[in-house]
Amino acid sequence: MGEQQVRLVLLAGGQGRRMWPLSHSKRAKQLLPLLPGPSGEKESLLSRLWRQLDQVGLQQDTFITISHNQAETLRNQLSISLNVIQEPETKGSYPAVALAASYLYSVASIPLHETVAVLPADLYVEEEDWFETLKELPEQLRRHQLNRAVTSDESGIIVFRLESVISALTEEGLPIQYEQLFRRYEELYSRLEDRMIGLLEESPTFRMPEQPFSRINSWNALAAAFPENASIYNDSAAPVIMMGLSNITVAVSSAGILIADQAACIPDEQARNISKEQPPLVPGYEAGRWGNAVVISSLSREDGQQAITRKLEVVDGGFLSYAFYLKRKIVWTVLSGVGELIRNEKRSMIKTGEVVELLPGDRHTVMARSGLTLLEAHIGTDLTEDDRIVLGNHGEEVHTAI
Repeated sequence: MGEQQVRLVLLAGGQGRRMWPLSHSKRAKQLLPLLPGPSGEKESLLSRLWRQLDQVGLQQDTFITISHNQAETLRNQLSISLNVIQEPETKGSYPAVALAASYLYSVASIPLHETVAVLPADLYVEEEDWFETLKELPEQLRRHQLNRAVTSDESGIIVFRLESVISALTEEGLPIQYEQLFRRYEELYSRLEDRMIGLLEESPTFRMPEQPFSRINSWNALAAAFPENASIYNDSAAPVIMMGLSNITVAVSSAGILIADQAACIPDEQARNISKEQPPLVPGYEAGRWGNAVVISSLSREDGQQAITRKLEVVDGGFLSYAFYLKRKIVWTVLSGVGELIRNEKRSMIKTGEVVELLPGDRHTVMARSGLTLLEAHIGTDLTEDDRIVLGNHGEEVHTAI
């Protein structure tokens, strides 16, 4: 078989409830730029993990599973398009492991005898040496004649020979081709979960190095890991000032305001209820290679009419996704800068002071020729994400779609 190399899978999906109001369905906790980065900038947990894996030579063999509606945020942060395993929806860790295994087998053509280690993307480890131990896992499984194992600590790592999961799916009569499993994911969720629980729950355990690590999956976990970190996290357009208080976390976005003792966390039931009450458009703050956007107002009338306003900053050379909406009208007011508007494959220039009205069905994007600031109003009776059809996200996709 030759020398084996461990393949890593980072479970980066999530429903965006744990770190409300900053996290949401398109930006789960591991995508929030909350940690101090190497050059003083803020970085996300996933960005930090990706950087650390590069430092120990594991990045090229790492795959990331993520919900399809968070994939663009992931690509913007990490500037990668390969090795991304999309989930049709977030349905839990065990079904995600099965989906990832089908991708490794049928798309990435990873040999069945190779070793896969699945790590949670909210894992925070101070020293990169900790990850060096992952390289030893294939030999550990071979030496102990094991097909799978889990960590004995709280790091949440699952290790298995790819063949063990693929065989389990086959025995259950489940698809092992990624595209088939992707299409039937919701239908097969319960069977996938039951089969993976039966396979992995009673696995032997192994130990990682005795180095400190954290699972940063809540505001109180973040405060415990970084007691000296900023206690105000603001995704809104308004300034927030806190005076005369300590050991308090304040998180602000258009979805709401959280003020909590740093030792407290949002109960799961309350988080579920809050997420159901979020505004219909993606709340709060978004950022990518194109620039950033922040929701500044949201209103609903008794007749069902809704309006949501965002401020968009598009960097020089940046462009928005080429997309159209089925039911809503979009109004752009150019606050500053110059951009090239593409609407239904026709090009025109827009500049400061001009107003653009985009009707339902209008295919559109804008490319900034200089720093472009837009006030964007969404108007309609169905302002859900399902109303948006994306034709192209990346430069190549946009130019092909146009």
